[in-house]
Amino acid sequence: MKEQMKQTHEKRGEELASQMTVPELISQLMHKAEGIPRLGIRPYNWWNEALHGVARAGTATVFPQAICMAASFSEQLLFHIAEIISDEARAKYNESQAKQEYGEYRGLTMWSPNINIYRDPRWGRGQETYGEDPYLTGLLGAAFIRGLQGNHEAYIKTAACAKHFAVHSGPEAKRHEFNAVVSKKDMMETYLPAFRAAVNAGVCGVMGAYNRVNGEACCASDTLIQTILRKRWGFDGYFVSDCGALPDIVEHHHLAADPLQGASMALNAGCELECGAYYRYLPEAYSRHYISKETLQRSVARLMGIRSRLGMFDKDCPYNDISPEENATPAHEAFAVAAAEKGLVLLENNGLLPLQRNRWKLLVVGYNGENDLAYLGNYFGEPTAFLKVPEAVSRMNADTVYAQGYSYMPEQNEPLQRQAVAEARKADVLLFCSGLDCSMEGEEAGEILTGGGGILGKQGDRLDLELPQVQKALLEKLIPLGKKIVLLNFSGGCIQLKNYKNRVDAILQCWYPGARGGQAIANLLFGVRSPSGRLPVTFYNDIADLPDFEDYAMQNRTYRYFQGDVQYPFGYGLSYTAFQLTACEQKGNTIFCTVKNTGDCPCDEVLQLYVTQPDTPYQNPLRSLMAVRRFSLLPQEEKQVAFDWKESDLYSVDEQGNTVYLHGRYLFSIRDGQHIDCAAGEYRNEAETRVIEECPF
Repeated sequence: MKEQMKQTHEKRGEELASQMTVPELISQLMHKAEGIPRLGIRPYNWWNEALHGVARAGTATVFPQAICMAASFSEQLLFHIAEIISDEARAKYNESQAKQEYGEYRGLTMWSPNINIYRDPRWGRGQETYGEDPYLTGLLGAAFIRGLQGNHEAYIKTAACAKHFAVHSGPEAKRHEFNAVVSKKDMMETYLPAFRAAVNAGVCGVMGAYNRVNGEACCASDTLIQTILRKRWGFDGYFVSDCGALPDIVEHHHLAADPLQGASMALNAGCELECGAYYRYLPEAYSRHYISKETLQRSVARLMGIRSRLGMFDKDCPYNDISPEENATPAHEAFAVAAAEKGLVLLENNGLLPLQRNRWKLLVVGYNGENDLAYLGNYFGEPTAFLKVPEAVSRMNADTVYAQGYSYMPEQNEPLQRQAVAEARKADVLLFCSGLDCSMEGEEAGEILTGGGGILGKQGDRLDLELPQVQKALLEKLIPLGKKIVLLNFSGGCIQLKNYKNRVDAILQCWYPGARGGQAIANLLFGVRSPSGRLPVTFYNDIADLPDFEDYAMQNRTYRYFQGDVQYPFGYGLSYTAFQLTACEQKGNTIFCTVKNTGDCPCDEVLQLYVTQPDTPYQNPLRSLMAVRRFSLLPQEEKQVAFDWKESDLYSVDEQGNTVYLHGRYLFSIRDGQHIDCAAGEYRNEAETRVIEECPF
């Protein structure tokens, strides 16, 4: 039934496109699409964002940043977050339609999720992703897509869009001119699987990246759009350029001589929609026969088909009844706090945590404790209210004081540090809010703070993994006081914390936890909940351990290929209890694991199944995540979890980019990021290695 209805909407899209004149067709190919009253088509702006809540459209629930969601390792959590976001998007859309407001960030085409691979911790936009692992990224991305689009037989609630296709993860400063050179193996094994999972999940849109890949502009690439996305994967949704990406084809990539040729190159390659206004050159390009009416009609038909699936041409779409009151409800806000609780990662704890209420005199210290941007991350809506660490902790512990502690303005920093040290002398426990914010790392326009707070250019990536110097200086004054210290670290990825892990009592990785993330942090600090998040990225020791930032080869990157020592590995995370694997048995294509909570507090366990491939003449991953299970266990409770696997779960990629089924022994292992790390069985493929699917390019 759903497929039949989808075809009905696509047919309507074709019919509408067939009735349009050439100027009318072209008017639909830019994100600010004009209305065509004679066909019953209203104006529509395609640009909207839903990374971790409806962004840039006024009040909305601000969920934890995507990297924090990913640390939950829970597809169920991301599905429900996306369901809530889609409700709020519909509420805003319905209200805007009633007022005949057709501006940006008021539509139903949500340009999320970001499923690029977080291959290097210097990338400022890594916070927007689901981490460094292709399987986990694909799993969570698909769940988010399904949550956004809904499960109605006839209509979709919102239209998800997977971005940025493809091989896109910095450097931000060069993204408009950069050429990512990538091998066939890395392309098919690391950079593309999450996008294929998105297509399999029925994603409506795919957004092209700014950069080139192996010489082709991503938004005008026959290889990426036609050969891989359309022909190999059967993608039937719409392809949109990143905003302002098409001028890069001419001005920075130098692949076309002028705007007419650049715009035509993108459209002919299959970029149906432009975020920008470069397609204003298409009328002249049409007159010069650079593009055909058939290409215009095919492109617009896809776009109209999506709008039809969203119910824009029908009065009986059930989602039209979602009212503005459904936006940022108390229930949504409460779930955002619960989501953050599941994503915060306890890195160190010598037994101080959880804190007892009203036992200690607490000092919350650090600018990030009250810094809006340390809670919001990037691409955010306007919160109904903030609930930050100082207030949330004060509600649980009466004797709590806050001190800003440091400033990035040199003239303010020294007196703030003196005040913080004075307050620290009177306290028992210091909660130090360290790390970064989205003005230091982010998309292109971020700023780096180093030294005493000097600003190094607009680019958004990090030069190193260090804490800002003003924070390190204050810590060196506080640690000798002999107080108990908990480091609450806000950042979108890896920070170098090894210099503190044995000098403080606990470290909690808070990411950017959302507008009310302070409540989630306090709940974990005081044991209302046990930490249960796991790192979706490797915390390396030093940038010097990694290849050059512009090197897109996966060798010595991520847990799958990195062979050195690390601060904290992928999948790592502590809790307030202990889990024991009491039994592990393999029966055919199923691995049965029995896990017991041997501690005295309830907690979620995150069990991870990895596979190691047979030996090959070329380098394969050291191990790869194959499946994950998140489940709750009461104290002393025991549960059995089953991992079913199939032959395709064992496939790998050879040096030519072919998907292969290797001859030899596959080894399974079970880990939980805490106490469990053991073999879980094996499987031997006795047949000769065979190619399952040839590389499409």
